[in-house]
Amino acid sequence: MVTHKQLADGVELNVLPSHQFKTTRVVINFIAPLAAETITQRSLLANLLETNSQDYPTQADLAAKLSAMYGADFGVTVGKQGNAHIFSMVLTVVNDRFLPGETHVLKDGLAFLKQILWRPNAAAGAFDATTFKREKANLAAYLQSVYDSKQAYASLQLQALYFQSSSAQRVPSFGNVKDLADITAVSLFNYYQQLLAHDQVMITVLGDVVPEQVVQEISQFPFAARQSAAYPIFYQQPKLTSVLEKNDYQVTNQAKLNLAYHAPIYFYQTDYYAMLLANAIFGASPLSLLFTNVRERASSAYYANSIYDGFRGLITVQTGIDASNYQRVKQIIAAQLAALKKGEFSTDLLTQTKAMLRNQYVSRLDSAGYLTHRALIQKLVPAAVVTNSAFATALEAVTKAEVVAAAQKINLQAVYFLSQQRGEQVCKK
Repeated sequence: MVTHKQLADGVELNVLPSHQFKTTRVVINFIAPLAAETITQRSLLANLLETNSQDYPTQADLAAKLSAMYGADFGVTVGKQGNAHIFSMVLTVVNDRFLPGETHVLKDGLAFLKQILWRPNAAAGAFDATTFKREKANLAAYLQSVYDSKQAYASLQLQALYFQSSSAQRVPSFGNVKDLADITAVSLFNYYQQLLAHDQVMITVLGDVVPEQVVQEISQFPFAARQSAAYPIFYQQPKLTSVLEKNDYQVTNQAKLNLAYHAPIYFYQTDYYAMLLANAIFGASPLSLLFTNVRERASSAYYANSIYDGFRGLITVQTGIDASNYQRVKQIIAAQLAALKKGEFSTDLLTQTKAMLRNQYVSRLDSAGYLTHRALIQKLVPAAVVTNSAFATALEAVTKAEVVAAAQKINLQAVYFLSQQRGEQVCKK
C-alpha cells in the first residue's frame, strides 16, 4: 500500500513498497514552471550536483562513496512535461536483505542525498571555481555534440520552428549554448538556493522497504514550506493558420524530413486513448501506416515513425531519406494521415495495435524507473491515476470511429528538411 506523507507545504513523500526489485530507488523531483531563462541553469546545476560536494570534493571521492554503498547508482537529470520543468535527483541502492551481515545501505544513501543537496561544493556564495569551470565546459561540449547529431539537430530545429509563440518550449530541456555563456558560479549558486527554497518537491521511494522508517529518515531533510504555483500543466498552442516550412543545408549522408502536427488531445483527458491508438496506427509501431507504406512498400525512407506528446498536444514525424525523395515521401506521409482520417485501416490493425499498446504498458511495469516516473506523472495529472486493468479496459473500449475522430484533429503545422544542398530558406504556405 502506497504511503503518502506531506513533509511541508509543497513537499510530498510517496513510499511505494514492492517485493518486485532487489534494489531501492529514491527520486527527489524539483518541479517548477517552465521558463526559458532558467532551463540552462537547471541543466548545469544538475551536472554540478552529481559531480561532487563538500563531503566528496572530487569525482573520485564521490565515486568511492557510491562504491562503498555496494555500487549504488546516482545521477541528476532534467526534463520537460508540458509547462513544467523537472529536476530529478536519483539514487538506486541494493536492498539490505540481499547483502551479507547487518547493513544500512538505504539509510546511508538517504544521508548521502541530504549531504549532496545541502552541502554542495560551494563557499562564499559561489560554486567551487574549478568544478564550475569544468562542468560548464562539459555541458558546452555536450550541447555541441547534440547538434552534431543530424537526427537530434533536425528534431530540435523542428521544435524551434513549431513553437513560434513560446520561447520556453523552443529551448531544449537540457538548455542551449547561448544561455550557458552568461551563467557564473555566483549566479548559479543563487539560482540553486531559489530552486531549493521554491520548487515544488515530490520524493518517491520504491522498493522492499518499511514505510515508517523511510518517512522517519526523510522527515529529517530540512525542506522549508513553499507556496504552490498554480499553472496549467498542459501546453496548448493555438493552431497555426498556415504550414511553416524550413530547409537547412549541411554536409550529411542522409537527409532528414521532420513534420509537426497539432493534436489537441491531452494526457489522460477526453479521447486520450483514441489519440494514443491513432498515433500508433499512424506511425508509432512496426505495424503502422508510416512504417508499412513509407519504409517497407515504397522503400523511400531509412526510418519513419511518429511520436505523440500528450503534454503538448503534439505529434511529430521523423524520417531519414534520400534528398531526391523529398516530395515523394512528403506526399506518402500526407496520404497515410488522410487514410487514417477516412478510416481506411483494417479492424485487424486496430486489434493488433491495441494488443501492442497493452503489452508495452505491462512490460514497463517491470521497470523501477518507469514506476517512479509514473508516480511523478500522476502527481502532475491526477487523471492518470488508473489501475492496470482500467488502462486495458479503456483501451479495448475505443472504437474505430473514435480513432478516426481523434485522427481528424491532427493537422500539419510545420515541416523541417535538412539536406546537403547549399543555402537556406524559410517560408509559409
